[in-house]
Amino acid sequence: MDNKSMIGDLLHAHGLKNTPIRSEMLKLFMEHKFALSARDVIEKLTAANDRVTIYRALTSFEEHGILHRASEDSNGIKYAICSKQCPDRAHTEKHAHFICDECHQTYCLKDIKVPKVEVSDEFSVNRINYTLGGICKECKN
Repeated sequence: MDNKSMIGDLLHAHGLKNTPIRSEMLKLFMEHKFALSARDVIEKLTAANDRVTIYRALTSFEEHGILHRASEDSNGIKYAICSKQCPDRAHTEKHAHFICDECHQTYCLKDIKVPKVEVSDEFSVNRINYTLGGICKECKN
């Protein structure tokens, strides 16, 4: 199955309309092995698009379980495409992320699951970040 069909199926499965901007944005995420920020998306899009539309699409993708927040730093939030195990509107797949100290790219380490952490009833955990840092394969070479 080609990317165009996969993107159409993905949007349909998550109840979203297949628009040119959504399709092009998802194609970008599928073509990259690392997470992308809104700035990355804006720079890589072939057609000029309104920034508000891009931010709305990213928010919609996150809300519908297509993308998840992989990392956040002074340059903003970086998003990565969710796996098929992550159901609509619920990011249940918890995995580690790797941030390269050289190129600052964020990679999903889907094979490294976040350990279960128990907290007292005094707290309500909304998110867990499990991040590793170092030098990625590309920068090591």
